[in-house]
Amino acid sequence: MTENFVNIQPSPLALVQSLRDIGYSMESAIADVIDNSITAEAENIHVRFAWNDGSPWLAVIDDGYGMTPAELTDAMRLGSKNPLEERSENDLGRFGLGFR
Repeated sequence: MTENFVNIQPSPLALVQSLRDIGYSMESAIADVIDNSITAEAENIHVRFAWNDGSPWLAVIDDGYGMTPAELTDAMRLGSKNPLEERSENDLGRFGLGFR
């Protein structure tokens, strides 16, 4: 099996600004993911979770337009987008630590 790895270097300035927000609550993290779904024009957003006998899981599922492979790669970069940068009025996310 051949594995492909992509070396993704963080943007130092964006990473420093993003690290200020580490420690935000689970509720805020879930709300941020739902904000991303809304930004992606999702009409249906489902939050599913289960305790699963001590191995809990949570999924946010939507029908938004998704990301291109390049956008997905960039989203995995720590500090991919400086939270202080101006964004479109529809862009609700601000954390910028992978999946900005």
